[in-house]
Parts: sequence; C-alpha cells; structure tokens
Amino acid sequence: MAFETIILEKKDGIATLTLNRPDFMNAVSEQMANELVEAMSDVAEDDSVRVLLIKGAGRAFCAGGDLNYDKVRTGEMAVEDLKVWPEIEKQVKRGKIPPKPQRNVILGLQNLDKPTVAVINGFAAGLGMDIALACDMRLGSAKARFTIGYTTAGIAPDSGGTWLLPRVVGLPKALELIFTGDTCDAEEAYRVGLLNKVVPPEQLDEEAQKLGQKIAAGSPIAFRLSKLMVYKGLNMDLDTALVLAMACVTICTQSQDYKEAIKSFANKQFPVFKDR
Repeated sequence: MAFETIILEKKDGIATLTLNRPDFMNAVSEQMANELVEAMSDVAEDDSVRVLLIKGAGRAFCAGGDLNYDKVRTGEMAVEDLKVWPEIEKQVKRGKIPPKPQRNVILGLQNLDKPTVAVINGFAAGLGMDIALACDMRLGSAKARFTIGYTTAGIAPDSGGTWLLPRVVGLPKALELIFTGDTCDAEEAYRVGLLNKVVPPEQLDEEAQKLGQKIAAGSPIAFRLSKLMVYKGLNMDLDTALVLAMACVTICTQSQDYKEAIKSFANKQFPVFKDR
C-alpha cells in the first residue's frame, strides 16, 4: 500500500505508522488525514498486527493541522451565524459545514481494537496532541513537548481534545492547559499522566520497539476485550461494568489462547498466543 504523507511498516506483529511531513513538522493535511484513516483500516483488518506504534519523522511528532488546509475548509456558513449548537448541527447535517477528515483519525484510533502507542520524539501541538491523546499509551523522549494550542489561535479545540484530555490528566489540569495554552515539557507531562514513560532521545526508538514486542507477545483476545472494558467502562456504572467483565472473561476462558496460557504456566514455559 503506497502512501505519500505517511509510512506504514509491519514486522513481528508490530505496525509502525510514521507521520512523514518533516519539513512541515508533520502537520496534518487533508491528504495525510485520509491516508491515516486508510492505514488504520489496514491495521485493523490485518490479523498479523497486534500493536500499533505512531511516531513522527524529523524533530516533531506533529505540529497540528496544516494551516493551509484549514484556510480552505471553512464551508459556506459565515462565522457570525454560528450562534448556538443546534444551528451548527443543522448546518453540518445539511453539508454546509464539511466534516473534518481529522475527526475520522481520532475516531479510528479510539475504535481500533488493538493497543496503540504514541511515540513522542518532540513537539505535539493541537491535532498532534489530540492524536497522542487518542492512543492508549504515550512514550516520550526528554525532548517531548505538548500544547493544546487551539485557544491561543482564537479557536476552540475541535478534534476531540476537550473529551480526551480530561480523561488523561483530570479536569483541572485539562482546563489549565486549554485556558493558558501553556507548553507542557516531558517532565511535567509524565508527572500529570500525559506520558507513561520518559526516556533519553537516543533510546526512544529502542524503548518503543521493546514495548511493542512485549505487547505483541500477549493475548490479542485478552487485550481486545480489556480495551473494550476500559473505554466502555468510562461511561458505565460499576454494576454494568461487572456484567460486561463477566461476559468478556467467559469469552476468554473459551479461547485456545487461555488453554495455551494454562498449559504453559503448568509447564513453566512462555505461552505462544495465536488469537484463537
């Protein structure tokens, strides 16, 4: 599969997706957004892939949306007419405000039933930060930097950041980052839970591969159902979450992977999971 703005590589159960517009700090153009959606669909359908790593080429992870693209997607509706949400919703449904392809990038990451890891080598701003937030985990180098960005440009976050950020760092910190537009360095990002781990820049790719290998060696069935329970559980009461957990565990215990795990434990061996 040939792409122009991204690179998709697969090896040993690990898919590595590289945002590849380094001259533009990997800003997401419409073409890149569409290619990302296509690549994620490919990863979702490929049973040999067990984990997805997303990284940026060059010195940045992703500087956000391509401003040249944003200038041409304003649609037919004047800003002064966008007074209240019901009116916005009507115009979207009528096709007068074209939906952003970026929306499908965020939804594609959230809906992917395989573990996803953002590998942050440098700057992640606006949509770039949203892409990182939409991943299950974030591994960063000491040079990683985050900023929500939108409000300092006079616009509200529009690619899922207001939904994702509070769930990662908590409500007060999320609002602080949105209102101030402050840049969060790697140390602060780790402290507030935005990064799972910080490593020296020269070790980032190696650590990402180690994490990918560890995840790829696990049970895809168990990971798939665990991810489902975690994200669905965010909007469930405990009783409902426990019912879902019981159903998921029942599915797991009927799988060949579960039998392999039990046998390997008894024989003091490492299990080889086959997603069956």
